[in-house]
Amino acid sequence: MKKSPKVVRSISLRLKDFPGFSQKNLNGLKKYYQSQLKAHPEPEKRVGWKTAESQRVRFEEFTRVGPLKGSKILDVGCGLGAFWGYLQEKEITVTYTGIDLFPEVIQEAQKFYPDAKFEVRHILARPYPARTFDYSFLSGVFNVKVKDNWLYTKTMLRQILLQTKKAVAFNILNADSGLKESNRFVVTPQEITAMARSLGVKKTHLLDHYHHLDITLFLYR
Repeated sequence: MKKSPKVVRSISLRLKDFPGFSQKNLNGLKKYYQSQLKAHPEPEKRVGWKTAESQRVRFEEFTRVGPLKGSKILDVGCGLGAFWGYLQEKEITVTYTGIDLFPEVIQEAQKFYPDAKFEVRHILARPYPARTFDYSFLSGVFNVKVKDNWLYTKTMLRQILLQTKKAVAFNILNADSGLKESNRFVVTPQEITAMARSLGVKKTHLLDHYHHLDITLFLYR
C-alpha cells in the first residue's frame, strides 16, 4: 500500500523570535530560500550550496565530533536532508531529527528521504526539552549577513546547547579566506572561538583545514 504523504504544517516567523534580525532580514531570508528551491534542479543548490562536494566535506568534518553511532541527533536548518543521506551512505546509524523553518523545504526533504523524521520548527520559538539530543548540528545556518549576526549566533547556540547532552557542531564562513560577498557573515577563527568559550562550554575544538571558505567548531558540554 502506498504511504500517504506526511502533513507539513506552516509556522509563523515572527521578528521577536529572530534576535539580531531586522524585518528586512527576515523577509529576505524567506525570499532567498523560496527562490532557491524554484531556481535549481540540483538538491545542494536548492538550499544555497554551490556543489554537492562542498556539502560532503562539511558533513565529513561533522562526523569527527564524537562517536555518532547509536546516538540521537538534531540537524538544525536541515534543508533537503542531505546530512541524513550522508550518514546513511556511511552506515552511521542514528536517531535523526531534521528541522527547518520553511514547509516547502521540509516537503522536499520528505520526498528525498521518506523514512527520516523532519519537521518545520524554529528552535528559539519552540525549543525541545533540555538534553533531548546527544549531538546537534548546524551547517550553513549562520552564513547570511543580518543586522547583528553575533547576537543571533550566540542566542541560537546557547539554546541548542541546552537541548544537547554531548556536543554541538556548526560551521561558519572564514574571514581569513578573503571572501568578499557583502551578504555573507564571516568571522576569524579567533573571534568565533572566543565567542564559543563565552557560552560556558567545557571544551571547544576548531577545524579550518578542510575547505578554504570554512571553519567548523565543536562545542562540548
